[in-house]
Amino acid sequence: MARRVERFALQSVARDILPDSRTAKCLRIRAYDKDVEVWKSKEHGTASYGGLQTCGSVWTCPVCAAKIAERRRLEIQDAMAQHRAQGGEVHLLTLTTPHTRFDALEELLARQTKALQAFLRDRKVKQVFTEMGYQGQIRAWEGTHGRKATNNGWHPHFHFLQFVLVKADAAQLMDWKTRLYLRWDAYCQKAGLGSPSFAHGIDLQDGQQASNYVSKWGLEDEMTKAHIKKGKAGGETPFDLLRSVLADKEDKQAFALFAEFARCFKGKRQLSWSNGLKARFNQVEKEDQELAAEIEDSAELLGQILADQWRDVLKVKARATVLELATFSGWPAVQKFLAFLDGCRDGVYEYDPAIVAEARQLILEGMT
Repeated sequence: MARRVERFALQSVARDILPDSRTAKCLRIRAYDKDVEVWKSKEHGTASYGGLQTCGSVWTCPVCAAKIAERRRLEIQDAMAQHRAQGGEVHLLTLTTPHTRFDALEELLARQTKALQAFLRDRKVKQVFTEMGYQGQIRAWEGTHGRKATNNGWHPHFHFLQFVLVKADAAQLMDWKTRLYLRWDAYCQKAGLGSPSFAHGIDLQDGQQASNYVSKWGLEDEMTKAHIKKGKAGGETPFDLLRSVLADKEDKQAFALFAEFARCFKGKRQLSWSNGLKARFNQVEKEDQELAAEIEDSAELLGQILADQWRDVLKVKARATVLELATFSGWPAVQKFLAFLDGCRDGVYEYDPAIVAEARQLILEGMT
């Protein structure tokens, strides 16, 4: 629940930075003049909203990104399990490029895209993939910023889940990695990115290492949630930049960097499956927007919030509080809270976060 509260708070920060975006309206504006619905999952016991517009952005919306990432994680887990059950293996290939604080993100992404497209078309790269018994891949694109670490600017990079048939030993993996590095290095230089080091420019992990990685904190999380998890070693993810603005409204650098990220990644796919791979594992193709708006099949409708009541909730920034009350105390608690808020939209009383928090606590404790 604490994470849910933070996501709504971060979404509000994104709204301030991107006032004209779909994220600014996400889970605030009613869909088709419907009443706002509150649903509760029978499987997980958590509450969620229906009847509201969603932006479906994995890049700029912490709320939608969390929901979409969870659905994508399940898709990837299922595909990996099926492939391994059929005797296959999954390798994790990571590609990155040199970068500095002087790089403009838009130009850096364009050069990386050029290098990657040439790399994947290369005859020698295809030969290595053939030796692996390559069946397909899932590519994830993510980015962090190093202003609080080495101050080396934006660090966009690629992860690939390689669905292969050959279970290679360490010597074979090193041979593949070396040959792939030589081609990656050549195309990075040709694209004007400079020469990536062998230590940092490429990584190739075998099935056992990947399994250990999964057991530690999740290979699927690396593919779908790296964008929303907190950065390592001082590196900041885009949502870390939102956290910085939330903590310090004067952090103009974080504000500007998030705006730059949103502009440059708009319209790009976070996850890309190679042709035919989803069909191979009987995966239904769904866009991010569809996943963001989905209501669980096992969810039950607790109740509806009327238009005036919803304006009260927005006025006091209580979207997360309503879901918390619904999750832990049911619909009667939500009704009691809405009655407490009644009229604040019209300035019946001044918004005081402390009073709202106290009312929430009293209701959770079952007090009148």
